[in-house]
Amino acid sequence: MERVLIGQHIIDKGAQMMQSLKPIKKMSQHVCTFAIYSHDMTRQIHTHHYVTRLNQDFLQCAVYDSDDSTARLIGVEYIISERILDALPPDEQKLWHSHGYEITSGLWMNPRVP
Repeated sequence: MERVLIGQHIIDKGAQMMQSLKPIKKMSQHVCTFAIYSHDMTRQIHTHHYVTRLNQDFLQCAVYDSDDSTARLIGVEYIISERILDALPPDEQKLWHSHGYEITSGLWMNPRVP
């Protein structure tokens, strides 16, 4: 078992030296908020969104269950502008939700940013 761990450690170190991880480095913002499971207020989770801005109207977020090194990826979320939302067909608009309340109520926050 120890041999496997040493081998994996060597692979990890080699990857850190040789790989750029360019998409990860494009994440420019860390945002926290709460998520509710299936509209059930008794099932809430504190979520951490790591955000990449693709353009002025489109954000891509890797969503984790915490901000520590053992955090689990629990989802991917796309955030679009109201302009794009309004251009979608009504059936597709139903698949999106607003973050307006989270932002105006102060639930949407950037940790450690004054």
